[in-house]
Amino acid sequence: MLKTLIFLGAIFGIIWFFFIRKPNKPSASAHQEEEMVECAQCQTFISQKEAILSNGRYFCSRECLLKG
Repeated sequence: MLKTLIFLGAIFGIIWFFFIRKPNKPSASAHQEEEMVECAQCQTFISQKEAILSNGRYFCSRECLLKG
């Protein structure tokens, strides 16, 4: 009887481990922080991916680029 209970517990543990539990993986968005840069003309902050880089300075739009 005890061997049967241990066997069933082991089977349940294996099923739970591989099929039911949720793995503790950190979300991808937590590791992908965007760096913010300041516009050289209007001093607003914009993500570096969206900024326009000209002569080593960042601009938030074409208008600011043309003014600067």
